[in-house]
Amino acid sequence: MIIRFLCRKPHPIFLRSAPYHRSISRHSPTMPPPPFSPTQRIHWVLDWDGTITAHDTLDALVTISATSNPGSPVLANWKHVTQAYLDDYAATLKLLIPDSKLPTTIEAERKLLKELENVEQRSLDRVAASGIFAGLTSAQIQSGAQRAISSGDVQLRRGYQDFMAVLRQRQARQVDDAVSILSVNWSRRFISSCLEGFGSPLPETRIFSNELDGIPIGRPSNGHIVAANSAKIISSDDKLQQLRRWRQENEGAGNEVPIVYVGDSGTDIECLLAADLGICVRDEPVGSSQRKLAETLDRLGIKCPRLRDWREGEEGGCVWARDFQEIKEWIEDMKD
Repeated sequence: MIIRFLCRKPHPIFLRSAPYHRSISRHSPTMPPPPFSPTQRIHWVLDWDGTITAHDTLDALVTISATSNPGSPVLANWKHVTQAYLDDYAATLKLLIPDSKLPTTIEAERKLLKELENVEQRSLDRVAASGIFAGLTSAQIQSGAQRAISSGDVQLRRGYQDFMAVLRQRQARQVDDAVSILSVNWSRRFISSCLEGFGSPLPETRIFSNELDGIPIGRPSNGHIVAANSAKIISSDDKLQQLRRWRQENEGAGNEVPIVYVGDSGTDIECLLAADLGICVRDEPVGSSQRKLAETLDRLGIKCPRLRDWREGEEGGCVWARDFQEIKEWIEDMKD
């Protein structure tokens, strides 16, 4: 249970020194990333909650389960699990850093984040034990996603569908961009159903997240949360490892494909810095998770200009954009 879902605050942000951007990138300080051009294939890696969507969607998934099982204690159990997670997180953080001073080196921060992953796993275990998603079926997820769209509980961020339309136009010009979703959300089927409901479907094989056990094989869920793909995605490091796997696949095939990562919070920071271009989504007014991410980048001396003001070749590769409309305009403005 990522803390941003519960109280709109991310995990402690990934603190590091300025050279960290290079240390997690595949590029050496003397090797520039492949250029962006109208004819260059790009691998777009997009976060789901708060990035593709305007807001977090985990509450909507829980509501689907509650609505599908009237009279059940789903919502009461969810409240209990939420509070248990917050208590566990606070107690564990106090145990790990009793003086409340967050690490100031990358090595210490990575160690802390790895230790905090145990809090996430314990939360998943509580969710399974509570039966919040037990008995939920694929059909119920699909119909529930449509209701969530109709009610406004799930909304796409401005410009997303136009952004995808531009990528289809590039494909028509033989520029075969890849699009992947990389998310800590608990149900790939839920993400897929939402996208289908909005008329912007993406194959589930391109959605890397988690899933309710039983859903992929057409059975009612037993309530456990498992990996939807090769590995469970519950942390910033999990996301980074998947991005690295894509890097290795591209290099193994002899392809020089730049990766653009789009995210909005602390669980995205490693991928934002490891990508050839990292785009931070920022609302107006800026959300709490987005503000924490911006403050961290500033504190670390990481330049993060607005995308429309960024010029390729400038130091660093982290920018911000209000929405996918701005990203679409950047694509259209790319020059050979």
